[in-house]
Amino acid sequence: MLDVSRHFFTPAEVKALLAKLAQYKFNKFHWHLTDDQGWRVEIKSRPELTSKGGFRDPALHNHDIMAAKRAADENDPTSLLPQDRLVSRDGKTLYGGYYTQDEIRDIVAYAASLGMDVIPEIDMPGHSLRIIESYPELSCSGRAVWGKDFSVPLCPGNDATIRFAKDVYKEIFGLFPYGYVHIGADEVEKSHWAACPKCQARKAEYGLADEHDLQDWFVKELENFCNENGKTVIGWDEIASKPEFSKDAVVQWWRPWAPATKENAVKNGNGIILCPNEFYYMDLAQNRNTLMKVYCHEPVDEILYGHEDQVLGVHGNLWTEYVTSFESVCDKLFPRMFAVSETAWSEPEKKDAADFNRRVIAHLEKLDECGWNYRIPDPDGFCDLNVFTDSAVVSVTVPFDGVVVRYTSDGSIPGPDSDVMDGPMTIKEDCILKIRPFTSSGIGGQTYTARWSVSDYAEPAFGCDSGAAYPEGCAAGLMTWRFDGKFPDCMALSSAAPDAEFVSETVVLPAEPSSDFGLMFKGYVRIPEDGIWSFYTYTDDGSVMTISGRTAVENDGLHSRDEKSGQVALRKGWHPVEIRYFDHGGGFMEAGFILPDGTRRPFTKEDLCYSEM
Repeated sequence: MLDVSRHFFTPAEVKALLAKLAQYKFNKFHWHLTDDQGWRVEIKSRPELTSKGGFRDPALHNHDIMAAKRAADENDPTSLLPQDRLVSRDGKTLYGGYYTQDEIRDIVAYAASLGMDVIPEIDMPGHSLRIIESYPELSCSGRAVWGKDFSVPLCPGNDATIRFAKDVYKEIFGLFPYGYVHIGADEVEKSHWAACPKCQARKAEYGLADEHDLQDWFVKELENFCNENGKTVIGWDEIASKPEFSKDAVVQWWRPWAPATKENAVKNGNGIILCPNEFYYMDLAQNRNTLMKVYCHEPVDEILYGHEDQVLGVHGNLWTEYVTSFESVCDKLFPRMFAVSETAWSEPEKKDAADFNRRVIAHLEKLDECGWNYRIPDPDGFCDLNVFTDSAVVSVTVPFDGVVVRYTSDGSIPGPDSDVMDGPMTIKEDCILKIRPFTSSGIGGQTYTARWSVSDYAEPAFGCDSGAAYPEGCAAGLMTWRFDGKFPDCMALSSAAPDAEFVSETVVLPAEPSSDFGLMFKGYVRIPEDGIWSFYTYTDDGSVMTISGRTAVENDGLHSRDEKSGQVALRKGWHPVEIRYFDHGGGFMEAGFILPDGTRRPFTKEDLCYSEM
């Protein structure tokens, strides 16, 4: 799915993307053409949708303001709005664009030549600010404003709204021959309906119990019209919020926190498209673990066992609130879409992560040779926090020869003219380097900030030469305290009273609770020989690891799954270790060693112990 509403992409760019994705066996193109931020398809009976709704003032639009700031802060020109999408009107510079009906037909025909079906999405009744700005009479209040959580929707109590929707869809049917159409129907702000006389009259007319029933009525009206015109409806999983709903509609399941909608779809016999946002939303932030996270996810779970024939496929979504250019599109999609494709077309038991990684590098090299952008795999050879006792030799490794690593030591973001790190670098005093890989086309990837500092060796609390598995008075595992509630960061656990105390075999999340809690692990970690040891935490949300009272990993704060790393100079033996963690829903936690070859090895029970005294 490509969202062209938040940011617009030209017909040539869309066709280039389709051609590339077709090479990787994508056979459906879901085209998100309308939303609060832009209307991108010409509707001849409603010309204001594009003349007004296709353009906006970037100086007043939050997404565009943030993109400009990111371009400046991160030295990233791919975050700038493309100049060919800026127009001058009435003394103002506006951003936008739309597809004429002839351009739509051309893209649909081109997709067909690649073996791809095109599914248009015209989102209603929510995500409709651009409709309301052009036709304010179609909302309950006559104003295009935001409600408590989402934008104010269309007014389903207004007969003119129903006529408008049918007029629009009628023209859409003529542009897209494939048998499916996506109506959205997600994230609807219903509070205005409760105060609208027309909506209340509609509820009374049809005996609807509440505003949720009113939305279901509106969706059914659209579905009936689509069915009468030979189209099957797809909707986001909100259409399956109740156990009983249309048996003909296809449910696009995107909310892992709403498993009931998937269960309802299974029991109702509906077709299901799987795109759980944590794994298949390509706009989410990337890190060294993201690709494997997508590749290793198996979307058919126990809810779907025995109902695999209802699963129509998996689906990668690219929302573009903060994706402004074609280069940034490619950075988000490649190589993650390789993982989506392989999940779609491969039996789970045939997937091989090591072999996939090898093949990914070969295909990224091909993209590089063709001048396509992509996310450069993380360079290795350093941690976020590095230590040395006398000097350190930094040798940054890259995935293949086309990638160039540049760096700065003055705090600035490396650009295409910054110094090249083309060999080992010796560091003899404290410093902070910013390290950034570049494609052969000169497009910069992620910037990494790495700190080096002089350190002495920390002495162990216990030796490990006695032959015993653990020091005297110690046993396997870590003492663990659980703190229920919301915490802003790991330090906040210091002032909280624990709600439970137990022993964990290693650093793992307990089965319960599932959200809003903190953990503190304490014990000792075994260091088998003197050296500079590297550690990591990979968590959602924050985590902090200290060893012998020294910060090993700083990964604090609210964030999705992210890895941070660090080093500590340690003498051989058992060293005190403390790991703090907090979660605000959807938690994940892993911690362990980084081996000399860059491999991440989670702590095992043989590595850890706690005092029983």
